[in-house]
Amino acid sequence: MEENRNFILAIVLTMVILFGWEYFYGALMREEAEQAASEQAVTAEQAGVPEMSAGAVEAGGIPGMAAPVVKEIATNRNEVIGERQNILISGGRVKGTINLKGLRFDDLTLIDYREEVDPNSPEITLLNPSDSFNAYFADFGWIGDGKRPDANSVWTANKTALSSDDTITFTWDNGEGLIFTRDVSLDQDYMFTIKQSVQNNSSSTVAMATYGRVYREGRSSEQPLFILHEGPIRVGEDGKEEIGYEDLEDDTYEKEEVSGGGWVGITDKDWMVAVIPDQSQDFVSNVSRTEQNGGEQFHVNFATNGISIPAGATAERTSQFFAGAKEVDLLEKYTEDGGIKMFDYAIDWGWFYFITKPIYFGLHFFYGIVGNFGIAIILLTMVVKGLLFPMANKQYESMARMKKLQPKMAKLKEKYGDDRARMQQETMKMYQEEKVNPLASCLPIFIQIPIFFSLYKVLYVTIDMRHAPFFGWIKDLSAPDPLLVTNLFGLIPWDPPSFIAIGILPVFMGLTMYFQQKLNPPMTDPIQQKVFAFMPIIFTFILAGFSVGLVIYWTWNNILTICQQWFIMRRVAALDNK
Repeated sequence: MEENRNFILAIVLTMVILFGWEYFYGALMREEAEQAASEQAVTAEQAGVPEMSAGAVEAGGIPGMAAPVVKEIATNRNEVIGERQNILISGGRVKGTINLKGLRFDDLTLIDYREEVDPNSPEITLLNPSDSFNAYFADFGWIGDGKRPDANSVWTANKTALSSDDTITFTWDNGEGLIFTRDVSLDQDYMFTIKQSVQNNSSSTVAMATYGRVYREGRSSEQPLFILHEGPIRVGEDGKEEIGYEDLEDDTYEKEEVSGGGWVGITDKDWMVAVIPDQSQDFVSNVSRTEQNGGEQFHVNFATNGISIPAGATAERTSQFFAGAKEVDLLEKYTEDGGIKMFDYAIDWGWFYFITKPIYFGLHFFYGIVGNFGIAIILLTMVVKGLLFPMANKQYESMARMKKLQPKMAKLKEKYGDDRARMQQETMKMYQEEKVNPLASCLPIFIQIPIFFSLYKVLYVTIDMRHAPFFGWIKDLSAPDPLLVTNLFGLIPWDPPSFIAIGILPVFMGLTMYFQQKLNPPMTDPIQQKVFAFMPIIFTFILAGFSVGLVIYWTWNNILTICQQWFIMRRVAALDNK
């Protein structure tokens, strides 16, 4: 009885660790995110950076974040944008505006991505003005001596619109001898380049440093999961640092001095906003959180080394600003060709990146051939199955021989059933004589688990399969199967709760798992037999909430395993009959 209890406990704990975390912890995180969003009744406008003395502008100087100015009523973003003086952004793969007052990047839409599978659904809105709901913006500027432009400064521009591979120049005169210029350009994708300069026409030397920052009100609207980081992120001397929203809930202040390149930003599942200093410059970054009227604001900043600007001289600093989709190829291009340190690490490949990344590139290789990620998953499964064939071949041969030993096992149980020690001794002796492995029936599923998890990671953390269709009713491989058995495929006007929302593909997967078990030798213990008999049902419920791509992988893998086991069993039987 003790062995049975331990066996059952091991099975239950394994299932909880592998699959239960998403349902319990993920549900809690979703509930907290929804509650935070519902409490977001007001928004805040971020005040300008405070004054700094000339002596304070040195390596380590960082713009402080003053308390937000609370608006009585948060305004609709379209009303805010329509009432101000804007420069249009109509290039790359984005559209939006830049407000001449404050010169913030606070209105940006991604034209290649939609909120839903429906191509007529709204485009993804990434950034929002400071005095609208869910403010989310980035800006750049100077800290140090003299009167400097802030959130209320109105700039002039030499053009009315910014297009791809073009430059627009903004100018602001402080009236005290300092003229600030900002050249903004946009590439064909999501990267802006900001070249800031200050011309010192005064009679004295001034000390200044540049900064860049990302401000966000509230958290991501996505449903957070433990396998993916969402929130502040920065790269510096020590590599990538992921700072969770919850890590800042006690208002801790994160600060780091960096040399040798890096960047800071805020990342979501599919999107990211990042500010990138000159990779040849040392800088200081900080991450902090403020709270106002039940809402929370997150601040991610960098400040470069201070420089002295003599009278009559001009100083320049160049930064970059990324706001867009986390596409693997694009981020790698910015890393390799653009020289941005570890920018491709914005993709959270996880600890098993040595499995995850090859799976991703394998999927893309097959996708380039067939043009369908669902078929690419099937082809990749066949390749993985082929690579594991030598190992699996030995295991299945051992399993086939185990199945033939069942009559002998029954005799041993009859003879030594009351003597457990002797029973185990004789059983192991029989295994050695027959050259079989009693654990062979368990090994195939454990071999699948790291591959399954890596594919799960690829499907979840990369944007490529977002809204990618397969065939028929499957319009999004990254979403669960929408054709539900529990409402008779939509014939019953009922939306089942998530824990019983079971699609037709997970049911088919459960059936393949059942037939696969039938080919395995049965467990000697009756309780273990009952536990394993329920495994197909348990996995059907578990995988029903996972992406269709994963269900396709698991189902096709089961089918290949059934064919392989059947073939090996026939071959073993033929050899034994000779």
